[in-house]
Amino acid sequence: MNDAFVKLHPFSGIIYFAAVIGFSMLFMNPVCILISLSCAILNAALINGKKALAFTARFIFPMITAVVIINPVFNHRGATIITYLPWNNPLTLESVIYGAAAAAMVASVMLWFSVFNTVMTSDKIICLFGRIIPSLSLVISMSLRFVPRFISQFKQLRASRVNRNKASLKTLVRELSVMISWALESAVESADSMKSRGYGLKGRTSYNIFKFRKTDGTALIFTLCISVALIVLIILGTAKYSYFPMFKFDFSTITSVIFYILYAGVMLLPAIISGWEGLKWKRLRSAI
Repeated sequence: MNDAFVKLHPFSGIIYFAAVIGFSMLFMNPVCILISLSCAILNAALINGKKALAFTARFIFPMITAVVIINPVFNHRGATIITYLPWNNPLTLESVIYGAAAAAMVASVMLWFSVFNTVMTSDKIICLFGRIIPSLSLVISMSLRFVPRFISQFKQLRASRVNRNKASLKTLVRELSVMISWALESAVESADSMKSRGYGLKGRTSYNIFKFRKTDGTALIFTLCISVALIVLIILGTAKYSYFPMFKFDFSTITSVIFYILYAGVMLLPAIISGWEGLKWKRLRSAI
């Protein structure tokens, strides 16, 4: 992975993801949700490639569609009645929009976490928290590494099976038992390996491969300044919105437009860094 954002320093990266994932979960403004989802798809495609687009097509959009359909069946709030359901409950426009917004918010957070999982590797987690909370940092790094390893090992197990066309319940139980045994054995081996190396002992030093560069400082300052500005604007009542009893949001004032531009700016930071580094690299190559 040669993406410039993936090489970001762990401290700048953790602050950035804390900001964007926090904003994505807390800001239910429909414009903010649309910006967050669009930027999450873009950044996931840039960093994770076609795999992210396939995940979006196979899981994210069907989930949004399902929530949009299911939510109005149980949520009947709203003043704009579209029609009445067969059991005489009203189908309101506001409940449909709220369901779509909630589903899009969950989808954007999931995509941001997929980007987080690629950028914030186990080495970066240990670099950040290894000295402060060594046990917890080890557990977090092992958890992030466990899922892809478990999937890869399970695929190898399925590929080694003689008759792959006959998947009986007994076979699946046996495969699950093998995978659980492998997971437990792998965890014990990792724990013994880290203990033998003196991990977590007082006075133990570790080699740090991450250097804080100018790009890391710029990304950190940009994230903090934009985050503070967004929080201040929210406290001042900018970008107001409501889903019930009628759907409406603020997009008419200058401050609201500035708020959305800043919000889009912080969400697009990975693409901006990657694009800037790509242009700089092309300029250096053309100068040779």
